[in-house]
Amino acid sequence: MKFYRYNTCTLKEASFAAMIPMSTLNSWDKGFDDNMNSIIIPDKRGKTGKVTIDTVKTIIETARNYQTKKNRIRLKTFTRMLAEAKKITLSSKTVGDILTANNLRSPETRRKRPVFYQRLRQEIPNGLVSIDGSEVKIYIDGQVIKLNLEMAVDTNTFAHTAFSIADQETSEEFIKVLKAHCREWGTPIGLVTDSGTANISASSLNFLDSKNIKSVPSGPANPKGNGTIEGAFSQLKQVIGSIHIDTSSHRALAKSVLQTIISVYIKMRNRLPLTNQLKTPAECMTIQVSDKNRDQVKDKLQNKINMKNATGDDQAKLDILYCLFTNMKIEADAAAIARARKTITFYNMEAILESEKVFVKAVNRKKERLSLPYFFGILKRVQQDLDDQAYKRQCQERYNYNQLKEQIKVQQEQKQRAPSTVQDVLNILSSAVKAPAKYLKAVSLRRAKEWINELISSTKYVGALRKKFEKSLIEMTQLNMEQKNKIWEYVTGFLNLKSTGKSVTLFS
Repeated sequence: MKFYRYNTCTLKEASFAAMIPMSTLNSWDKGFDDNMNSIIIPDKRGKTGKVTIDTVKTIIETARNYQTKKNRIRLKTFTRMLAEAKKITLSSKTVGDILTANNLRSPETRRKRPVFYQRLRQEIPNGLVSIDGSEVKIYIDGQVIKLNLEMAVDTNTFAHTAFSIADQETSEEFIKVLKAHCREWGTPIGLVTDSGTANISASSLNFLDSKNIKSVPSGPANPKGNGTIEGAFSQLKQVIGSIHIDTSSHRALAKSVLQTIISVYIKMRNRLPLTNQLKTPAECMTIQVSDKNRDQVKDKLQNKINMKNATGDDQAKLDILYCLFTNMKIEADAAAIARARKTITFYNMEAILESEKVFVKAVNRKKERLSLPYFFGILKRVQQDLDDQAYKRQCQERYNYNQLKEQIKVQQEQKQRAPSTVQDVLNILSSAVKAPAKYLKAVSLRRAKEWINELISSTKYVGALRKKFEKSLIEMTQLNMEQKNKIWEYVTGFLNLKSTGKSVTLFS
């Protein structure tokens, strides 16, 4: 609030000190005057205007003027401007729905769905090792020299086991680091890397095959996958900071200085135990592991899939997932399969079927895409698109300008027309059956209900009215049998007569 005005601190400094966002402080600040007296803001709940066709037209014209001037429509600011300049008092959500319904704003939904990720941390030391490269900058006399740091980290103990420094990230550096790790700590069971060209090159894959090391992909856009090595790089750069050398040395000097710094960091890092662990990473790497435990980890990395028969309402979704495992032979451990089974139930069947088609095409083009994270990445995007389109259709049914004009036109015609007849009721019910939008269908059914009640109140014998409906409905050859049945059931519901076998045979 205004307290920062009476001190030397700024709004930003007050935000950092109180650990409250500046936008929140600013909104609080607007509620008080310079003397710290509260400003009474009138409560407008329940007093907003009704959405009419003139209101929609004004909002559309104003928004198009914004776009003509190449201004970006910010929803809250735009809503405030409508209230002040156009005297249109609506909520920002309603204004957003109107803009979306008339193609002036992209549909945006925020339905929270669980995200699938594949955990790669293992239970034994030297079971799974992560290798990756990261760029490090050296400043020498104001000139920036960029070097690549290739490093290996054990995913269980977080031990930094080997590193190498070169100009670029290459297959030679990748193999060099892996060889150094094997000399110091032995051959790991598996190796996790990203999809960089150096890591999946022919020479790199041949070396892994020669050492019988299982290659485990981390998966696209998945921070849980290769997060161990990324976390190691982040901590390393936080510790060493920026390296500035005030001399006109050659590149070799920059490389030697960086070599020394990395060596010191790794030695100190391996002497510090992780949280809730008594032993240091270096001590954990020396623990002897039985062949049985190594074989168990090897089975997990080779991803032996054991799917159990599932029951419940989501069986169809789980069947699709099971078919992906069976037919495409996706590699995943037991924990990843359990998460996949739980996650897929939160998505719509339509999105799952569409994602399956896209996933199969993508894998046929590139075999490296055959993984659970890639499938769920597609599923998340497809589901978001379907949610956005559903939201847009909902807005159009309520606030689309053209549909509102059509609705008013129909209402005006109905007011000017003569009293309703049996054929008028059947015509409007025919329009309701064929209506593309739910809103238009609801309007037609409501009008048909009024006309049917008028006919019932103006006749003495309901049976005669029923026969007129039967005869007129039979003569409407533009309708199929299913549409006629729907109309007949709707009409007889108001006539309070049970459908008999005769009425069914009328439409056969």
